[in-house]
Formats: sequence, structure tokens, C-alpha cells
Amino acid sequence: MASAPRAAARATLVSLRRQIAAIEKLAPARATGAAGWTGDREAERSALLVTGAEAFDRELGGGIALAGLTEIHVPEARDAGLSAGFAAGLLSLAAAPAFLARDPVLWIGAPGVFSEAGVPHGRGFAGLGLDPSRMLLVEPRTLADALWVAEEAARTRGLAATVLEMRGNAKGFGLRETQRLQRRAQPSGRPLFLLRQSAAIEASAAPLRLVVEPAPSAPLVVLEGTAHARAVPGGIGPPGFAVTIEKNKAGPAGRTHLLHWNSHERSFYAEQSRRRRAQPDLAADVTAAVVGTVVRFPSGAAHSGAEFPLSVDGPDRAQPPRQDMAAGKG
Repeated sequence: MASAPRAAARATLVSLRRQIAAIEKLAPARATGAAGWTGDREAERSALLVTGAEAFDRELGGGIALAGLTEIHVPEARDAGLSAGFAAGLLSLAAAPAFLARDPVLWIGAPGVFSEAGVPHGRGFAGLGLDPSRMLLVEPRTLADALWVAEEAARTRGLAATVLEMRGNAKGFGLRETQRLQRRAQPSGRPLFLLRQSAAIEASAAPLRLVVEPAPSAPLVVLEGTAHARAVPGGIGPPGFAVTIEKNKAGPAGRTHLLHWNSHERSFYAEQSRRRRAQPDLAADVTAAVVGTVVRFPSGAAHSGAEFPLSVDGPDRAQPPRQDMAAGKG
């Protein structure tokens, strides 16, 4: 996370150069190749959305491109909350440039999307680190209207990002429509996320297509980063996403990454790398927690640290009364 401010500064600078290039009607290559950069490749990498999951970012060529179209697919309409949560995480990344955390986000629901899967919930966005007051929800009556709104929004620099949510494989949506969306989003330097529910994979101009499926939540750990880190039995930790890189023009495709979202640090992480950074005895503590060991507090803490038996697969069994209470001692 130490390089996050530098990456954010570079991304903002590249975005400003692209805006100036669009005003002066220059080619994007000239905008990113200004003096002071070591090359076009470095300028391109600095205009990326770094998720924080190192292996995932590495396969994406450093991260998700800020300027352009990115597709996020979920297999079923019932997984709409999964794709919305994943997109919300991308929109609230700590390493993102300032405009992504400041400007409003336009969320467009194509016809039938909100009635089938529900309207995005403000409290859910807040729980993921995304300020719901910045969200603008639009539900056009026709698919043509939804596409028109998305194209106009994608070229607007007053928005942090545009999200277009669709269901199935619509007859009026195909390769040509994705090409138009990609062309609109690139000059503005703003991301355009296309969320697709229960849609078969088809030809698209999007450089990146991700398929997101449900994954188990990470263990809930208390006192993490200390010698007293323990897993809470039955606790639900950060949400999990099984993300498959289905199409990737910046690198390899086909691999599935198990990612979790840390709403406090506002970044994704892979469970394997998280465990490597944790205390050496954390794995043993997780095993102990599964069989019913409650956190033992360090000596000198307010609680005595006694261990109590727990039932992890049902309600706790009643325990015999303490002797001092049975004897009437207060």
C-alpha cells in the first residue's frame, strides 16, 4: 500500500493529459507520451486501477484500465448483488485516483434489471466503503435509451464512473454497441463497467472481461496483526469473490482468483497472501476456533481469559451454575 499515493497521482496526471489532448484534438498516444515519462508503457500502467491482490493485478498487466470498458459477468440473475458488490469495491479502492472517490457514480439499470434483481441498496454500498450519497440511479424505459445514457455518461468527465447493468443477451446489444461504449469511455479517462447477469459470453470490444462467482467469506479474525490474533468461531469475515479472467488483452486469461474485500483498507486481497502476512500461529488458532475455543485475552486484560465450550453446529448447551452463585455469593 506504500505505492498507492504515487499510483493515484500518476493516474490523475495521465487523466488530465488525456483531457487536454481531447480538447486540443490530439491523439491519446501523444497525451500519454509527454515529457517527464520514461515511456508509453509506464504511462499506461499508471492509469490503472490497482486492486491490491498482487497475483490478480499482475495478470491484468498491473490492474484494471481506468479508461475504457470492462465487463463483469455473473452466471445467474440471483448473483446480481455479487457483481454489484464487486463493482462497488472497485469504485472505492484506496489506491484509486482522487476523482473516483470524489465525483458521482452513474448506475444505469437496463429494462427489467432492477425488477428482477432489486435496486442497489445504499446501506450495502456504505458497508463496502462506497458513499451512497454519490450514487445516481437511472432506469430508462428502453434498452436504446439505456445505451444512449451510458454513451453520453461515459464521455463526461464530471462523473467518477459509469455502470451499466444488463440481464441476459438482449437482441439490440452486441459487438457494435460495445465498440461504441469503448470509444466513448477511452478519451474521458473514466471507467465504464458493464455488469451482465445470466448472459452467455459473446463477442465484445471490452479489453477485459471478468466472470464473478460466489466464494466463501474469509475467517473473521480479531486482534489481527498482533501476537494475539485469533479467529472467531462461526464468524463471517470479509466477503469472497471467485473471479475468473475470461478475456484479457493485457495478459493471460483463464485463471480463477479467490479474492476477498477489506472494507477498512479498501482493497482486495488473496487469502493465501493474507495468511503469509499473518502471525505464524494464526492457522493453528483457526483450527482451534473451529472446535470451539473462544479468544483467550492476554494477561492483565479486563477479562480473565477463561475458555468456554461452544457448539459450532447448534445452540450452546446449558452449563452448570457457577459455585459462587449457587452458594448465594454476589
